[in-house]
Amino acid sequence: MKALVLYDSIGGNTEKVARRIHSVLDANDLEADLIKVASDKDLDFLDYDLIFIGSPVQAWLPTEPLMRLVKEKLREYRDAGEIPPSAPLRSGKFGVCFATYAGPHTGVGEAIPMTKWLRVFLEHLGYMVLDEWHIVGEYHNRKELSTKGRLGDIRGRPNKQDLRAVTGQVNGLLARLKV
Repeated sequence: MKALVLYDSIGGNTEKVARRIHSVLDANDLEADLIKVASDKDLDFLDYDLIFIGSPVQAWLPTEPLMRLVKEKLREYRDAGEIPPSAPLRSGKFGVCFATYAGPHTGVGEAIPMTKWLRVFLEHLGYMVLDEWHIVGEYHNRKELSTKGRLGDIRGRPNKQDLRAVTGQVNGLLARLKV
């Protein structure tokens, strides 16, 4: 099984989570690529059996570079005839969408639309999306919001406990897939 951990990160929260996911995959002897979003047009999602795709939440959506990559790849696959009507599942293709969020106003509600957006992309490609993970992260743009939102004091998140939970989620998912 070949895995991809594709992510974007602005303040480092999502990168911490992506690196943890990758380290767990590596510890389980899976071939896994860790890629931060760039203008890498050669990336072929269909080369991977298991995709983890994540971003910090920006206005309820992924970052602009990740959205641009997803839209470009979707157009490429559609134009190549890789996305048939009804987007049938591809055998042995699985995905997980993850978000880091500070949710200073409404909490996790600010993150859910973002993982749904990424989920639909993977589903168009025929991947069975197994889960959506929402991980609290410190608010970097306006630090005072890391103490005044609905989530209380989230400075330093994702912390060791959050990353241990990610480890458990990845291991649980691999056990479910019997990898």
